[in-house]
Amino acid sequence: MLKKLQPTIFILAALFSLAGCKDDDSPTPDPGTGADPINSWVYNTMREVYYWTDEIPTNVDLTQTPENLFNSLLSKEDRFSVIVANYDELIASLSGVTKDAGYEFALVGVTDTDQVVAAVTYVKDGSSAQAAGIKRGDIIHQINGTVITQDNYRTLIPGIYENHSITYRRYNFGASQYEEQGSINLSAVVLAENPHLLDTVYNIGDKKIGYYVYNFFSPGPDKSTEYDEQMDNIIGKFKSEGINELILDLRYNSGGAVSSATNLGSLLAKGVTTTDIFYQNQWNDLYQNYIEGLADGDDILRGKFKSKAQNIGTEIGGNLYVLTGSRTASASELIINGLDPYMNVTIIGETTVGKNVGSIPLEDDNNPNNEYGMLPIVFKIFNSEMYSGYSNGFTPQGDNLVDDLQFPLRALGHVEEPLLERALALISGSSTGGRQARVAEVVKEPIGSSLDYKQRSNRLIFDTPIK
Repeated sequence: MLKKLQPTIFILAALFSLAGCKDDDSPTPDPGTGADPINSWVYNTMREVYYWTDEIPTNVDLTQTPENLFNSLLSKEDRFSVIVANYDELIASLSGVTKDAGYEFALVGVTDTDQVVAAVTYVKDGSSAQAAGIKRGDIIHQINGTVITQDNYRTLIPGIYENHSITYRRYNFGASQYEEQGSINLSAVVLAENPHLLDTVYNIGDKKIGYYVYNFFSPGPDKSTEYDEQMDNIIGKFKSEGINELILDLRYNSGGAVSSATNLGSLLAKGVTTTDIFYQNQWNDLYQNYIEGLADGDDILRGKFKSKAQNIGTEIGGNLYVLTGSRTASASELIINGLDPYMNVTIIGETTVGKNVGSIPLEDDNNPNNEYGMLPIVFKIFNSEMYSGYSNGFTPQGDNLVDDLQFPLRALGHVEEPLLERALALISGSSTGGRQARVAEVVKEPIGSSLDYKQRSNRLIFDTPIK
């Protein structure tokens, strides 16, 4: 369940002097009677909760758009704070509810041309794309009958979030070539994506290896804990099947709820108890002092592991293999950092985003005409050893640095899929097969990802209530 941290403006102000939490005595600008109430809410809220509140300028233009005002308040260190026009859509997105046709993709440029293609990275269960037979690795080269190019992809891509057509090619591994599949029509609908994309077990020699693809951290849709319960069941099934190794695939996981990360960490860590610290967080002076004064302040500032009957830390020998991509962020990085003091965590894939700060979702409860929502950075997160030095991401070492986009893309779970193949080789001590050479559709550096368009991407959401 995603819970809001309610800003306590005017309540806390009566207990603590906001000016007293500043390094100087600069006066707070008076919005005046003619100030836009939305802008007043943006400014006053940011002054209270923002992690870098000391850097908020005192001379601001409160007549500009809320978006421009919000951006003018941000620290130069801040890459992640965001304001959105609709709070309800933001909350839905954080739980995986979005309107689309049900496929994610990487945008890449085709070598020696101005063409751009969208390589399908995965397809969501119950979606229009799944019903149409779209698969990972399909290469989309036209949207609504128009060839995608360097000049038009920014205009064409938003069209996929409405009903649209695609023209695509699929790789025939038997014939070693891409084959034209023609055009199909896809419907964009509001879909609740389940983050649990795939779980399976491999038997290689004396190794029984669990493989789990998890795509975002959310307790569940509609304020439920459905997804966390499914996570428990997946790990519990691994335990009952007797796995002794685990590969956790977070390559497309751009973050989400701290509570779900804690749930996952509690299922995987070896030998932990409910007194062991999974993460610690640090807020601005106002909130740090306030939380420290609460009866449950220590539990808020130092997140502990949960007791889970399904825990498999002992079964997997304290070893965890995490597959990462260039969009792996936030709560996924919390898993890596938070488990590091307790386990041998090996990362395989690409360098992660580097997001060691988090947010709370905020809305204006006092103004029904204000539909805006904000996700400002309000805390920095550390592991039990007070380490938080991954702002440049976690980079796999040596041969564990593996490019996710090696064409033709293999299905997730295929033993020759490059990231999984590397993990299986490390575990088994031998190769599981040889990848074919890169063929056709040789690409330049990736341009972007559909995950970049998701409001939930690069989010670390603190969803423990602070009262």
